[in-house]
Amino acid sequence: MKKAFYENVRENTIALERAQNKQRTRLIFARTIVFPLMLAALIHGYDADVPAELMLGGVLLLLFGVLVMRHQKLDRMRLFTQAYLAVTTGYLERFSGEWKSLPENGAAYAKEKRPPDRDLHIFGAASLYQYLCAARTRAGRDRLAAALTATPHHLDRTRRRQAATAELLAHPLLSIELEARGAELPDGHDTRDLAKELAEPLTGWPKLLSGMGAVLSIACVLSILWAAFAGGSWIVSLLFFVFNLIVSMVFYLRVQRELAPLGHLAGELRLYGRIFRTLERAPLHGEAFTAVLAPLFSPRRATQALTHLTTLAECVAMRRNFVFYILANGLLLWDLHCRAYFAHWRAETGAAAAGWLKVWAEVEVLLSLARVGHTREVHTFPLFLDEQKPQLRAEGAMPLVIPEEAATPNDAQLTSGTLVITGSNMSGKTTYMRTLGLNAVLAYAGAPVCAQSFALTPMAVYTSIQISDDLAGGISTFYAELLRIKKMMTYSKKGRPMLILIDEIFRGTNSADRIVGARAAIHRLTLPHAITIVTTHDFELCDLGSEGMPVTNAHFEEHYEDDKILFDFKIRAGRCRTTNAQYLLRMAGIMEE
Repeated sequence: MKKAFYENVRENTIALERAQNKQRTRLIFARTIVFPLMLAALIHGYDADVPAELMLGGVLLLLFGVLVMRHQKLDRMRLFTQAYLAVTTGYLERFSGEWKSLPENGAAYAKEKRPPDRDLHIFGAASLYQYLCAARTRAGRDRLAAALTATPHHLDRTRRRQAATAELLAHPLLSIELEARGAELPDGHDTRDLAKELAEPLTGWPKLLSGMGAVLSIACVLSILWAAFAGGSWIVSLLFFVFNLIVSMVFYLRVQRELAPLGHLAGELRLYGRIFRTLERAPLHGEAFTAVLAPLFSPRRATQALTHLTTLAECVAMRRNFVFYILANGLLLWDLHCRAYFAHWRAETGAAAAGWLKVWAEVEVLLSLARVGHTREVHTFPLFLDEQKPQLRAEGAMPLVIPEEAATPNDAQLTSGTLVITGSNMSGKTTYMRTLGLNAVLAYAGAPVCAQSFALTPMAVYTSIQISDDLAGGISTFYAELLRIKKMMTYSKKGRPMLILIDEIFRGTNSADRIVGARAAIHRLTLPHAITIVTTHDFELCDLGSEGMPVTNAHFEEHYEDDKILFDFKIRAGRCRTTNAQYLLRMAGIMEE
């Protein structure tokens, strides 16, 4: 159903793009016809002194101006339509699996000292971040990365994000529109340095310079009017013009430095203005979203202030034209007026600019988190339990990074203690652990999770799944795993709730030492404040529950049809009774029948 929705949106957007292209072709044709007719009417009417033709030329000139403005407006609409189409295609890529080739995968945010980043595929190729990311700005991407690595100790913020994300889920078309507005920004756009600079007021007597600029520019204009209509001397006008130009040159370096932040930002500021206008008219009136958008409405409305700043940026950009610079400063002391207005804007509004940009960064995070609900038929917002013992209860849990139709839902009813999972190779043990771990990460971020129901107590997630050696550091795979488990034991001494996920414990050593070490590690990690899940091929570890420890067993199994090994990827209670290693060895031709 959801895929069909986005396919329908895509088809409608493609139809709109075609209509806009046809309209653009008609406008180009009309401009091509009107312009030479206008020139012919004006030139012939002037040469032949025919008022009717001059009037016709004026009408055609006005028509040409209207066509130019409509063409510019249409081009802006076409750019937005293309961005809208790209965003819609991005949603469809979440259904087809093509999202794994998207360039923004968050690999730069992964940290070696944070094992879940790699073990749970939070960052990097085919990662949770890559699936979710709807952020175009650097600040938005940073915030999303922080959300996906958040500790479970800030549930107030998590619940606010849940509520705000739920509002976005009720408006899928608005979500596409907001993403498309953001997609018009440059990739990785970062204005934090600009926001910091805008917050600092300009110094150097801005009111005095503004007043001087006003007096001299009025004097120059009045002298020109006096010379043109009252018989005054043009020498006076020329002297005022030259004097104004000299004044502007005296302040040139200072003005150039102070107006530099606006030199190339007219386009970006205009785009942010459109983003904030979309947010202001959006039907998002819940308490959580209202709190997110609050900075846009105080102390001044962001759209109004940005419109003024955009106009100023365009005026500043006009200074780059040499002829305009000479005329505008000689007549009006343009630079001093631009500086004066910029100083006034920074004093009145500059401090609020950083807050506006943070609003959009947070909205980008919410759009990213909402992607789970927009693209998955089965999803729910997790419930955080207020209980002493750690709990994790899931019904129909699935991994986000696997297509929904290919994923197998599984349940979990876990409390403090250890779950030892056995099963054949490729049967789903590791995927099960990652499913629970990734959904916990989504839960703490404030996103919906891929499950019919999901409830958990806040727990720090510790993992030992994807272990590799470090040749440069002289660390073997086995020793690397030892270091991971040592960190778990160190943190466990704090008595804080933990979710511990260990895949094929101590796989890097011989079977005898592995079993001895695994028994000792499980003894140390079976705690009243921890849920520990361990996968293993060593059936000897299944007997730990008989020693009076809170250890239970579960397994995955396989079956065979027509000499083919098949899996249902469903977790079952109890220990596994079968293995498939020898069968796989024979399939690979390593072992004879």
